[in-house]
Amino acid sequence: MIIQKQWNNLEKHAKKCIEQEIVPGMSIALLTRHEKRVLHLGYRQLVPTQIENDEQTIWDLASLTKVVATTTCILKCIEQGKFNLKTKVCEIIPAFVNSEISIFHCLTHTSGLPSDIPNYKVMTKNRMLKFIHSAQPICTPGTEVIYSDINFILLGQVIDVCTGSFKNFAKRELFDPLAMKSTCFNPKADSIDTFASYENNIERGGVIRGVVHDGKAFKLGGISGHAGLFSTINDLSNFVTMLLNDGIYNDTRILSPSSIDLLKKCKTVNLNEKRTLGWVISDQNYDMGDYYSDCALFHTGFSGGSIYVDFDRSLGLLCMTNRIHPSRENTKIFQERNNIHNLAIQCVLENEF
Repeated sequence: MIIQKQWNNLEKHAKKCIEQEIVPGMSIALLTRHEKRVLHLGYRQLVPTQIENDEQTIWDLASLTKVVATTTCILKCIEQGKFNLKTKVCEIIPAFVNSEISIFHCLTHTSGLPSDIPNYKVMTKNRMLKFIHSAQPICTPGTEVIYSDINFILLGQVIDVCTGSFKNFAKRELFDPLAMKSTCFNPKADSIDTFASYENNIERGGVIRGVVHDGKAFKLGGISGHAGLFSTINDLSNFVTMLLNDGIYNDTRILSPSSIDLLKKCKTVNLNEKRTLGWVISDQNYDMGDYYSDCALFHTGFSGGSIYVDFDRSLGLLCMTNRIHPSRENTKIFQERNNIHNLAIQCVLENEF
């Protein structure tokens, strides 16, 4: 049961975040197995004109693509016997030169590959792919967590090769059965005003909306394992509800219980970060608040969104913002996430966990 008084406190704090210009707009969804509360505040665009945020807002998920689409599709592929966690990436992508790095290494960011692609902005698409396929680890695979888009670009390609189309596989296996009707790569909408606006980027022709903000995903045609997905708060609520219900949504099984169990275990014990497949798991170094449980997933996107899934409490929290509108220099949400998480977790009665 969601406690109304505590929900009011969360709403009051979220309104303060808008008033203090921490973010232009914010949509929050608090989920349990039986309840859902949603809050829409602020604006999905400030410049050149103001457009209010509401439930129709389509958000650029940025790196949340890694967990919503890519990690989940990888789990589906494993369930279907297309490969396993120990499968080497080069077995599926022959152009990838490293023979040691596995699906598991990429999912847990323990491949040792560099954290980013230097000077990718001046590279052609083919030159960038050549860099990715020839990239060498800067440490021994399996010995350190180095968060890298390269890992998930590779995983997106793995899914593409094994299914014929990453985009179509995600739609067929995930978005359609989850009734995520507004979730896709390279979206089209009745009005451009439906999209949240992001950085005012002169090189990209002004305020970015309706096309992927991430520069690497943009070069890759808007479809990539690391970024590129768009969605709404209601669609994402369906996804989180599925995770909380052991892989089932509306009586339809999306993920097997075994796949959900994989997500509940830390796979980087004794390394520098606590990670499971795709997700951060119960790591004090992340903005998860003070009350996170021993089995809580977390991920953020550069554009401003975050997802928290607490299995011990059967609680999910979505916080979507356009924090980089009109400038990426706005990082205030980073400090506020802890407060938002603390207030959200207190909305649920302890004896119902």
